[in-house]
Amino acid sequence: MLTGRKLLLTLAFAALIALAAGISCKGFFVNPTLTSLTISPTAPSIQVGDKATLQAYGVNNDGTGSYLTTGVSWSTSDSTVAAITGTCATQACGSATVQGVATGTATITASSESVTNTATATVYITISAIGISPTSASLTSGSGDAYFLVYANNDPSLTNPSDNISSGAILTVTYQGGSATTVSCSYDSSYSPPEQECIASSASMGAYTITATYPGSTLTATATLNID
Repeated sequence: MLTGRKLLLTLAFAALIALAAGISCKGFFVNPTLTSLTISPTAPSIQVGDKATLQAYGVNNDGTGSYLTTGVSWSTSDSTVAAITGTCATQACGSATVQGVATGTATITASSESVTNTATATVYITISAIGISPTSASLTSGSGDAYFLVYANNDPSLTNPSDNISSGAILTVTYQGGSATTVSCSYDSSYSPPEQECIASSASMGAYTITATYPGSTLTATATLNID
């Protein structure tokens, strides 16, 4: 009889140990939680009519990371410029296919497990020449702004409206051979026609050089901005 009680106690103790071990193991293997997400590439350039593949790279709270193959929701800020196509346009998926529809920029957003990040897609056309107008402008530091039209294919009058490539152009400002951070230029779609707006903030007086470039091309055009 004593042996039977000992056996029951031993079995009960073993069951408790097994239960505790099961709970411990379950707690140890908790699924990691997504903490950050990065879109690759972060600034895709897509020619009109072409497509690009965007991937989302996720990092978990345990430090592990990988490209996500499912569960990512993709969206675009302007489908008339860059459109999400295929399965990812209507449901969560892995990598997204983005098609260039018209010249300009659009913000591509990827979301998974309440974590979100964005990439800026630039859609461009193939150009044979680039120009900037005017080639000289004046501006008072700290007040006002100056507008520059960046155009393609020797068409400053925009006989072909698509030759206005201001939306995708990049304007780099230099002063006396160095970068000029006190003058900034950005695309203004509200201006007619849409152009690049340059603003001087506490800039030194003098002549600044503005260089226009365009994705997919090594061509450049320059203008002078006089600050007084």
